[in-house]
Amino acid sequence: MDSTIFQQFCTEVGTLSVSQIRHLGEVLRTLDARIDLLSRIDERRAALTKCLYCGGTSLRRWGQTRTGLQRLRCGGCGKTFSSATSTAVERVRKPEKFHRVVADMFSTVPQSCRKLGDELGLDKMTIWRWRHRIIMAMLGVGATDLSGIVEADEKLFRESRKGSREWVNHFRNPTIYSAPPRKRWEDYRRSKVRNNVAMSWQIPVLTVVDRSGGRRADVLPSRSGQPLLDRLDEHIGQHAVLCSDGDAIYQVFARGRGIPHYALSTKTGPRLIANAFHIQTINSLHDRFERFMEPFRGPATKNLPAYTAWFIARLIGGRTVAADAAWRRMLAA
Repeated sequence: MDSTIFQQFCTEVGTLSVSQIRHLGEVLRTLDARIDLLSRIDERRAALTKCLYCGGTSLRRWGQTRTGLQRLRCGGCGKTFSSATSTAVERVRKPEKFHRVVADMFSTVPQSCRKLGDELGLDKMTIWRWRHRIIMAMLGVGATDLSGIVEADEKLFRESRKGSREWVNHFRNPTIYSAPPRKRWEDYRRSKVRNNVAMSWQIPVLTVVDRSGGRRADVLPSRSGQPLLDRLDEHIGQHAVLCSDGDAIYQVFARGRGIPHYALSTKTGPRLIANAFHIQTINSLHDRFERFMEPFRGPATKNLPAYTAWFIARLIGGRTVAADAAWRRMLAA
């Protein structure tokens, strides 16, 4: 904008009506979000000393992307790339709205994809795809060396094949498509033996916390003991005191590691030992986990690790700290 026109605009700002001022404020907030995101992405450009495709070092500037990022071209392979290439924000054409999606994911109560899409003027599936880009970048988030008093337990979720057409295909042509190995969940509700059969289709999520605020959650491939032992051995430090429920697998782990173990049962007791050892922290975490997952109505099991990582990422520090940590993971190639 010409400096003279800008000065005239600043002079006439005081004559704007209330609705015009509100609209101007919304435009400025949108631009601020766009600048913030582009500046975050552009910080990575200083580390781009080699081609992302062939590893060549002969790089030169090659115009800009449509979002305003500096494009680089490799003199060896001839391919172009920017600081957003190979990150979760690659090919995002509306960075200011993407920024709003990230902010919503770390708000007190995230909105549904449909509601957020209506607010931003985007299709709900665009919001869904962006959200999955973000949460896939969070895989593996959480503490890895918990110490002190450590509480461990499993949270079970029903196996979900949301989006699968297996039952539709089977009902349409049972001669070609055989019945899936698991019944529909509504069939188990009608069955008198649903508890015994349905429990085999529960997906375990191992959650581990310590009293200093460290948290970790991992989706286990099965309910057998070995995957659980491997995760415990990976995340619990040598100088820890383990508190768990009465499951014998935790006693096996504690004996093998040579650490103290306190088994507490919510049914038969005791619930507190020596005024210090309990599993109320992990039970509280499970309650928050369940309330967090409830609005999603059972995401597909293939996406459960990503939703689990999203839940843990929201607990890292405050909302701002958690969002900044998520941005660092998204912008890491």
